[in-house]
Amino acid sequence: MPHVDDLIPIGQFAALTGLSAKALRIYQDQGLLEPAHVDPGSGYRHYSPAQLSTARRIALLRRAGLGLADVAAFLADPRPERVAARREALDAEVADRRRMLDHIARLADLQGDHVPDTHDTPTGTAGPPAALRAVPVLASLDLDATQRFYAERLGFDRLFTYPDYAISGRDGVQVHFTLTDDPAVPRHTSCRIDVAGVDALHDEMQAAGVVHPHGPLRDQPWGMREFSVLEGDGNLITFGERRSL
Repeated sequence: MPHVDDLIPIGQFAALTGLSAKALRIYQDQGLLEPAHVDPGSGYRHYSPAQLSTARRIALLRRAGLGLADVAAFLADPRPERVAARREALDAEVADRRRMLDHIARLADLQGDHVPDTHDTPTGTAGPPAALRAVPVLASLDLDATQRFYAERLGFDRLFTYPDYAISGRDGVQVHFTLTDDPAVPRHTSCRIDVAGVDALHDEMQAAGVVHPHGPLRDQPWGMREFSVLEGDGNLITFGERRSL
């Protein structure tokens, strides 16, 4: 094993590779990049100069939008065919987005260049300012896995996916996701979504096996009937409907 004096401290290694120290710890936990030496007393990590190329490759793969599982697969078997397959998938995704935008444009033409929104207030009119809509932005450790969970388990359509940002939607409601390397962030994040027909929605998600065991459907003292879902990364989503008085 190289002498520790010949190794690179984690802070310097992070600066050389463009990866944060927090990301490097996550990649160690995922088995993607083990430090060359960990001080047994302090836990301080050091890396070898030979690991710089691997770390930089991980950074490039993450910026290209690959999830951690795909990064691991590529590092284990870095064949050009894997890159070609990813490019084909990306081309198909871009084509899908273009078809969606073409469809939206056709709807606008059919409706007189107007796409209705949840609020129909024209901009630039006189009057006091008003908040129109709030859009939750949740943390995601893997945007592809997150959107797949929302599509397969919660019935949300995948609207857009960028390297570090994604949008899913259902029934006109959007949820946005931002990429993070810190698993603690989504575990401390939650949002609420007001719905109509909460009982039927609960039955749908109960069948999908995603209703939180501590968040069953129930009437709350603040006038809402609601239930909760704990999604893949740990974000807590509460769906609720105001009860008739």
